[in-house]
Amino acid sequence: MNETLATDSGPSADGPPPAGGRMGAIAAKYGRASLIILAVIVLLGFGLRMEKVVNPLAQPGDDALAYRALAESLYEDKSYGGPDFDTPSDWSPGAPLIYAGAYYLTGGVRDGVARGVEALFGTAAILLAYLLAFRLSRRRAAPLIAAALVAFYPPFIHSTGALMSEPPAIFTLPAAVLCFWWADGRENWWAWIPAGLLLGLTALIRPEYMVVAALFALFLLIRAWMKRGPRQAVVATIAMGLAILVPIVPWTIRNHNDLGRWVPISTGSGKALFVGSNLPADGDYKRVKAQLLEEQRGITLAPDSAELEKVDPVPLFDEAARQYRIENDLPDLTRDQALGRLGKENLRDYLTEQPLDYIGMSFRKVWRMWGSGVGEAMSSPLGALIQKLLVLAGLIALGWLGWKRRWEAIALAIPILTVTAVGAATLAPARRNEILMTLVLPLAAVALAEAAGWIRERSRTDSGSTGAPT
Repeated sequence: MNETLATDSGPSADGPPPAGGRMGAIAAKYGRASLIILAVIVLLGFGLRMEKVVNPLAQPGDDALAYRALAESLYEDKSYGGPDFDTPSDWSPGAPLIYAGAYYLTGGVRDGVARGVEALFGTAAILLAYLLAFRLSRRRAAPLIAAALVAFYPPFIHSTGALMSEPPAIFTLPAAVLCFWWADGRENWWAWIPAGLLLGLTALIRPEYMVVAALFALFLLIRAWMKRGPRQAVVATIAMGLAILVPIVPWTIRNHNDLGRWVPISTGSGKALFVGSNLPADGDYKRVKAQLLEEQRGITLAPDSAELEKVDPVPLFDEAARQYRIENDLPDLTRDQALGRLGKENLRDYLTEQPLDYIGMSFRKVWRMWGSGVGEAMSSPLGALIQKLLVLAGLIALGWLGWKRRWEAIALAIPILTVTAVGAATLAPARRNEILMTLVLPLAAVALAEAAGWIRERSRTDSGSTGAPT
């Protein structure tokens, strides 16, 4: 069983570069024809994303509008949300900070500039998918299939048409995994810093990845302990752990100064648990929104209706929290704390009184999370079928890698399984899978390439057997 990770991805730093220089070494490693095809795929993927930069989504949704407002306030008011923004700390700051940085570089708030940043992240993710599949498969087709899947995957293109949190993490998560593998083949403790920084930045973009980062640190401790002993393991883990904290700690301090309590990244966990634990609404955000609207205002709207989409959800959740504070005589609770307590009570009551129904809801949430993608293309019946087949292919490849190269498989499984578990416990929209698809699609490419290679080799073997003399 091959458990040794590759130790380098280029020519030796100790000797002279091979003939043709570094570019020649790259061409020799990946193949000139493959690099030409990759360049075409990257250009096409960039073009599709730039089309969305120029022609954004007409109705980007509540979340996109919130991230846009936060990025604008960071530039215009030098504050996170400004005085007119309700509960800005419910929103993770990573994406707004990146978009606001683009505004500072270009000297003004322009949505097209921020979408252009998304397009660049998405284009870079095509290259990362190529490198991931190149690492995982001996088949030359696998990296190109992975690059093509990421380049043309409709949700990645769709998300470029609105200012969302996912596009930056579409780059940072696979980059973190690649850096983790790269550092595993080196003796120096500082090699773990890039992986840690990228994991910390991913968590700043999407808070559920804090758990992923912590599990990667634990994985490093175990892995390095087995390979190099306790001393090097502890030093490497401390180095990566501190690097993870670098993007997070400044925002935690900001939250403490602003909120008067320690909040690592954002305060939306109470709302997420409240929605995800609502059994009558099947843990679905739109159904919970429709339910609150009916309870509080007597207005009945279909969960998927355009009319409900136009309703501001903030007052609905504010009122739910206010009613809880009044009913339980807890006036000092924040909105997120009140919603979190409601969620915990839901969890306790439903697991006690209707455990099978609640478990069934959790499985349905996971199915919804992975069964379709963001945007019309992957939400259609055909798109949903393709999505499920891609996820199935990715899971098959992950299982195959777990048998062949389990340490690499574990590094891929940590974010996939962890975020799935978070979705099962809280919110599990299709958006939750988008970042993870940067790992699933290269895995699916490996499965497809390995299956095609096996069929081709089997066919050649059968042909040789048929033509052999008896």
